[in-house]
Formats: sequence, structure tokens, C-alpha cells
Amino acid sequence: MMLALQRLPDMMLALLYIAATAHALAPTAVPTRVDVAIAGGGLGGLAACAAMRARGIDAHCFEAAGELLRGSTGTGIMISANGMSALGAVDRRLPAAMRARGVRITSQKITKYGADGAEEKSVSMDATTFKDTFGHDQYNIAWSSAHEALADVVPPEVVHCGRAVAGATAAEGGVDVAFVDGSSVRAKLLVGADGIGSKVRSLVATGDDAPRYSGQLLWNAIVDSAALPLHGPGEVSFATTGVDGRAILAFDAGGGKTSWYLTLPATEAPRSAAAIADGSFGGFGRPGSTADLEASFARFPDALACLAATPPAEIFERRLGDRPPLGSWTGLDGRVVVIGDAAHPMVPSQGQGTMVTWEDAADLAALVAAEGASPAATKAFAARRGKRCDMVQKYSAASYMGKTSPTRQPRKIFRMLGNFRRIKQMYSWKHTLDELPGEPFARWAWSGPVVRD
Repeated sequence: MMLALQRLPDMMLALLYIAATAHALAPTAVPTRVDVAIAGGGLGGLAACAAMRARGIDAHCFEAAGELLRGSTGTGIMISANGMSALGAVDRRLPAAMRARGVRITSQKITKYGADGAEEKSVSMDATTFKDTFGHDQYNIAWSSAHEALADVVPPEVVHCGRAVAGATAAEGGVDVAFVDGSSVRAKLLVGADGIGSKVRSLVATGDDAPRYSGQLLWNAIVDSAALPLHGPGEVSFATTGVDGRAILAFDAGGGKTSWYLTLPATEAPRSAAAIADGSFGGFGRPGSTADLEASFARFPDALACLAATPPAEIFERRLGDRPPLGSWTGLDGRVVVIGDAAHPMVPSQGQGTMVTWEDAADLAALVAAEGASPAATKAFAARRGKRCDMVQKYSAASYMGKTSPTRQPRKIFRMLGNFRRIKQMYSWKHTLDELPGEPFARWAWSGPVVRD
């Protein structure tokens, strides 16, 4: 039976996977002791938890929000080859689950406009060659759909919502993790997967660790594709607009949805700059949030179509940036470690923030399985991941969306060759530390939010 299932095509496995997750398990109380406590129940925290539990490690997620599945974040994800490889190393069921919920990218269109809105050049590229070049096709998916897929492979009873980390102190054989609500848990390891504003990061960071803002602003949303026909099925459409840092991106996110992004340099967004100064900028639905976009993109119908198709309350805005590389990813004598955006937040120009987070999750779980939930595992993890994540972070910052390209040779050729080399380095990553036993479909189901214990 197992051999027969393993020979089924991916889509059939995905349908079996979804059918197998149609029941629920009730959450249990927060334990007093665990092997690994993971702060954060987002794409990184759930991936780390899934990867560790797939290897027999008693890992639990502690999520600050009162509910785990919170619906749309207005964000789509491009799952490149390294991300798909990482998912397979997290849990063998995940690649099929992501494919079932997302869409295979078959083409990419890049358009160059002048500042006056006139089209100067448009090129369409065949994306079906990605599998031959990098080992996997690219799949795009809504953030919320990817979150659901990860939640489906983590038992609900090990996810504890309403548990924001307040701090951690050294304890015999581990750390005592304190939560804002006054509860606590003792763990052999604490993993910070709690994002760019990570509380756990403060336990390992030294010196000036303030966010480094790039000067570029981003607005994004997810809408029905029928309301915004800017791309074909399985297509990514990207456009530069004659102003450095001003760009339009729209792509098929699967499930009949389109994910769109508009970027502006802060110098093109005076109203937004004022909102940054008074602290009101950021998040969903700020009153007047689209005024700068409407003014700057007045000559670009595709950008205006994005705004027209989206209720203002569903448009998310943020300042782009990252944080300085950490001197050490570990703290409290190796009993605390950070991953993903808590360790190396990135400008989202290359779509690699989530991909390298999933790489982190797979590698950390493999090392904890090999070394035990111990400082030896976290220190080996930091040594293994640091150089690669630094490279991806730096390239993402340097290659921001809408960056003006050189027009003269040989600079233009050198830029193109350098970009391809970096992209190949990013996409060609493979997990080599261990290999998981495979299972064709999930044993657990996610029926809805995990309630506060």
C-alpha cells in the first residue's frame, strides 16, 4: 500500500493529504516542561515545530496572538526551488500541500516604462525551465494558505496561543521562558521565530540593533484575479517605471487570487513620510494611505487598477528594511537561538525571507535531532547558517524592487551575470544534514483557531 501511494502523482497525493486532515484534535494545557519552546506561530515557527516533531523532538509553539489562523495578511509568497527543498526536509507532506493550495508559475513578464508612462520594452520569459535549472518548479501561494498548510502538519495540542514571550532566564539544563500573561515553561532550548520585532532577539543581540530602513515604502494586497486581470494564469508580471525604487508587481497566487505590490521611494511619498514622522504609518487601512500612490502612479494604469480593485482597509503598508547582522545567533550559553526574521530580516525584493526561514527550520531540526536539544546543536546551526543568510540579506537589500539598471555596456552585462550568479546560489540550496522518512498524507488536522489555554 505504501509503495502504491508513493507512486501516485503529486496532485493525487495532495488530494489525499487534504482529505486526511478533515478531523480535529482538541488542544491541551500548556506543559510545564518541553524539549524545545518555539516563540512564534508564523511560517517559521510552525515549520520549526513541524520539522522537530517529524524527528521525534518534543517541540511546542507559543504564539502571541489569540488565534493562530488569522486570515489574509495581504501577502503572497513565491516558493522558489530552495524553499520547496526546505519544505521537503521539514515534512515530506508539505511540498504537495503547497502545490495543491498554490499555482505553478509558467511565465514571467518584465516591462520597462519611462517616467512618463510610455512602454519602452517588454519581455516574457518561460518559467517552466526552473525545474530543469534549479530542481523544482516555482509555486506561488497566499501567505494565509501556506500558513494553513503548515498548521495541518503540526498537532494542535502543541500550539499555544495568547502566549507572548516576556523574557527568559537560565535554568538548570535549559531556560525558563516567561510569558506576558504570567505563565511560564521550562525548555532545554528556546527558539525565537517571532519576526522582525523579535523579543527573543533581544536576548542574543548586542550593540546597536535598531532596524535599518532602506528609504523604500511598500503597499500590498491580495484580491480576486477576476477583479484585477493584470496577469495570465501562472504568470508573474513586474514593471519598472522610470523612477528608482518605484515598481509594480502582480502575480497569480493560486485559488483565483492575485497578489499585488507597489513600491515608492519615500522621496516620492510626502504624505506617507509625514505619517512615518507622526507614527501613524504602517499596517492595514490607514486613512489616506493611497494618496501618494495615486499621485506618483497617475500615468500607470496597472498601478491604478490595483488600487481600484482593493478596498482601502485591505491594503497593507510598511517601510522596507532589515536589521544589522547579529554577532551571535545564540544566547544564555547556547540555550536560546533565533531563526528567520528574528535572526536575519530581509528586504523582500527577492522573495527569500520565507525561503531561508524554512531552510533554517530544516537545518536546526536536523542538528537538534543529531546533537540533542543542547548548546552544541544551536552553535553548530549558527555556524552553518550565518554566511549564507548574510549573503541573501545583503543581495536582497542591494537589489531592491524597481532599482534602475545600467544602460551601458559592459556594466549592464556585469550586472546581469552577477544577478544570475546570486540567484543560482539562492535557488540551488539543498538540505543535506539528514533525510526524513516519508508519509503520503497528514495524521493531524487543523479545524480552526487554537484558543487561549
